[in-house]
Amino acid sequence: MTLVLDGAMGTELNKRGVQTKLPLWTAESNISHPYLVEQIHREYIQSGANIITTNTFRSTSWSYMRAGFTGANAQLKAKDSLYSAVECAHKASKGTVKVAGSITTLNDCYEPEKFPGRNIAIDTYGQTLDWLIDSGIDIILFETMGNLEEIDIGLSLSSKYRKSIWLSVIMKSKKEILDGTFIEKILFLANQYPVDAILINCNNILSTIVSLKIVQTHWVKKWGAYPNLGVNDYSNEYSNIIAKTQFISGMKNILNLKPNIIGCCCGSTPYHINLLKSLIKRNK
Repeated sequence: MTLVLDGAMGTELNKRGVQTKLPLWTAESNISHPYLVEQIHREYIQSGANIITTNTFRSTSWSYMRAGFTGANAQLKAKDSLYSAVECAHKASKGTVKVAGSITTLNDCYEPEKFPGRNIAIDTYGQTLDWLIDSGIDIILFETMGNLEEIDIGLSLSSKYRKSIWLSVIMKSKKEILDGTFIEKILFLANQYPVDAILINCNNILSTIVSLKIVQTHWVKKWGAYPNLGVNDYSNEYSNIIAKTQFISGMKNILNLKPNIIGCCCGSTPYHINLLKSLIKRNK
């Protein structure tokens, strides 16, 4: 059975009039527009998603400190955002689908060289993981990860929890994640921890297919992908997405590889998840 992840949250909030500026991206929407976050989750579930991803991509104390909040205020804001995000997911799910707690890079996903260091990573990931586990998520999902040291710290800290751990990376080339580490080295590292699934996300569909073939060859547990729908690899604002025919053709090619997990990233909508669900049914 191929599990279906949901689609984009940020670009959907943008379409509904919510501003999402870095470094907080969508974190504040959990506080200012929780009804929209819940509604988007619900639409993805109605479209066929088996797993929804919490809107906690930037709900960390580090992100709020980068946004100008200090000390206890940054922690309080981050905690409020995270708990509200998970609550929105649970309200939408009502126990019918799994809830994956999203964690990503500490700084910008596309700039792994700006990793702020081991001590900050340990403190931030440790705190965020504690909150996510306490809030009741089903899966720990590290996504859009592109820095080897950051991945190692995150997996090490998450290994103490009795939760399924999924690692999703973003690629610079067909063989390397963003910091230049070969994907085989990431797979070897993941095997040192209780990682249940390896995914590739936020690359375009064509790039994703090439990299997935390497994962498929070297990884024996669950694997999959949720590509973005941009015309290029993370070099646009996802307002210019691929056509329906390209989406169908590309996702069919991924499905032909027999992934365990598939979904969509930036630029996608509940319509795309519904379309993907239909393709899976036809591909059986």
